[in-house]
Amino acid sequence: MGRVYLARDGLLSREVALKVLDDRHAENPEFVERFRREAKAAASLSHPNIVSVYDAGEDDETPYIAMEHVPGGTLKDRLQDRGTLPSRVAAGVTFEVANALAAAHEKGIVHRDIKPDNVLVTDQGHAKVGDFGIARAATATAITKTDLILGSVRYLSPEQAKGEEVGPRSDLYSLGVVLYEMLTGRVPFDEENPIATAMK
Repeated sequence: MGRVYLARDGLLSREVALKVLDDRHAENPEFVERFRREAKAAASLSHPNIVSVYDAGEDDETPYIAMEHVPGGTLKDRLQDRGTLPSRVAAGVTFEVANALAAAHEKGIVHRDIKPDNVLVTDQGHAKVGDFGIARAATATAITKTDLILGSVRYLSPEQAKGEEVGPRSDLYSLGVVLYEMLTGRVPFDEENPIATAMK
């Protein structure tokens, strides 16, 4: 949905990650709204295990989000490089992501897309949750056909896959899948096509 650049904040003299909505999505009001929702959701959260948002706005009608730059890469990068993680490391990552989710849930925000790609790992090995692009208020009950395809099918909770109401437990299910992958090097359900995976 967006491209992320390493940029420099000239005013505060620090590196930031600058997320810009893809040109192909900039004309689609649904994607623009989803991008704005990400900025709003993330900016309302302040927690050491959540990527901080510094600023959001539009430049020449192109939406952007300026956020904390987390050197170290994603959990997905680590898993691709190492296969599995030692159980102590996996437990530590899970604990920190769970703390981040608890902070979001206390604010009434459900992430809805917890996966290794959306967990950044600092150089010191600490986890930070990012990408609240499809986050929703926990009280939101409206489900549309478009909502059914949101999220990554291998990490979707059963209620997400069925198009049912999504809540904090959905994020915890997805975190459980991530923990499983950290320990085993694979996800529990991975069929040849996304529909078969969701059915599992």
